[in-house]
Amino acid sequence: MKNETAPKNKGTFGEFIKRQNAGLWFGILFLAYAVLYFKMSLDIPYHSKLGAGPGMYPRWLSGFSIFIALIYIVQSCTHQVFSMGRSFPGKTELFNVFTVFLACLIFLFLLDVVGFNIAGSLLLFVMFYRQYKMLHAILLSLVITFVHYFIFKVCFSVPLPEKFLSLFGL
Repeated sequence: MKNETAPKNKGTFGEFIKRQNAGLWFGILFLAYAVLYFKMSLDIPYHSKLGAGPGMYPRWLSGFSIFIALIYIVQSCTHQVFSMGRSFPGKTELFNVFTVFLACLIFLFLLDVVGFNIAGSLLLFVMFYRQYKMLHAILLSLVITFVHYFIFKVCFSVPLPEKFLSLFGL
């Protein structure tokens, strides 16, 4: 007869990570960030000649962040426990995140080469082509890009890169 009380094999490192309390680890990281921010805020003067100095806001914000982080750590250990395995995306969702990240990188590299309208249209097309029909994805990406171009270039007078359209006098 097998001994059922014997400790089970814990598995690989990936399985160990998936069993960890994600809220606890996030709370610890946020607490470390808040403590570091508080320590850095102590180097900035709290008072000035006119009253509150430039160090007042960072000191109070980081102190409040430390308080919130401690509350979150307690809650994540008692009431809202969730493992890291449940918080990581699946393969499809991870591919979607990678696609968006790659599309943004391509947008940054193409922006100065072909201009805002073409780079923006390509960025949106890459994000839309799996969710919509091809014609809808093309039309949506073009319309959204040109509407944003009009709003920022014409209404707000924000300079945008215009490599390709400047050939046509637009």
